[in-house]
Amino acid sequence: MCSRITLRRPGGISVFCRTLDWAVSDEPRLWALPAGLERCGTPEGDGLRWTSRHASVVVSGWDLLTSEGMNDAGLAAHLLYLADTTLPPVDDRAALGNTMWAQWVLDTCATVDEALDAFTGIRIVDVPARGQSLPLHLALEDRSGDAAVIELIGDRPVIHRGDDARVVTNEPPLTEQLANLRNYAGFGGDLPLPGDVDPASRFVRGRYFLDHLPAAADADEALADAVSVIRSMSVPFGAPSEPFGTYPTWWISAGDLVGGTYLLQSTRSPFATWLAVPAACRAAADCGPMSMDPTDPARAGDVLGALAPADLPY
Repeated sequence: MCSRITLRRPGGISVFCRTLDWAVSDEPRLWALPAGLERCGTPEGDGLRWTSRHASVVVSGWDLLTSEGMNDAGLAAHLLYLADTTLPPVDDRAALGNTMWAQWVLDTCATVDEALDAFTGIRIVDVPARGQSLPLHLALEDRSGDAAVIELIGDRPVIHRGDDARVVTNEPPLTEQLANLRNYAGFGGDLPLPGDVDPASRFVRGRYFLDHLPAAADADEALADAVSVIRSMSVPFGAPSEPFGTYPTWWISAGDLVGGTYLLQSTRSPFATWLAVPAACRAAADCGPMSMDPTDPARAGDVLGALAPADLPY
């Protein structure tokens, strides 16, 4: 049910990689969105309202939420499932639907620090997706190499920064994941590296392989390194995950937050697609929101030219 890693290297290299794991396809679409869009944080229209200050390249799910993306300032945001999420009680802060959480960050913030500061002024509320509530946590990273994970646990948000936020999967919450990590060889314990697809096992593998990566020659090599690690955390089709059933990896994304490259590969296609975020944002500034189907097996390589003007459905 999703994994995300972030990698910082000397020379100003900052990259991320993530998987989208779910029982069924989230029917992703790749979007280039311009600055200046008027947005609302809840479907009813009574939530937080804002005008996007940053253009972004994002992946939508089911035409009703932003799963993740990166903006023109080099900030990335990712939603992942966390069953232990507890939403805050009603107060006087403006309501922001969890399905718009990542998009709001990308629209309004340029750095992890800015996103965390802005978060104190909003209240996350549940917006069901196709009738199903999605308890979520948010992972962030920016071009400086800073990273954070925000989890809504108990009566207050729990925020992890820096090294503790380099890897995130699903339950249990990140505090418990980090404690469990110490049971394994290489982190102070004796247990061997786990090989199953449980979220805690994927977390351990991600931290282990991330820690053992060699130095990267450049950003492209770092991006490839991150993809190699996330593949060790992916869930093959048909792999059982007790007690949940099968939640395979439907797509993998990766991004160079300094250079602006964004890569997306459907795991139902042998081919990867990518585009330059600055160029996509310029195209959206001229044409308005643009999108394409990244699962089309006929698509490969640079897909900037495949983006076409489209009505934004959420």
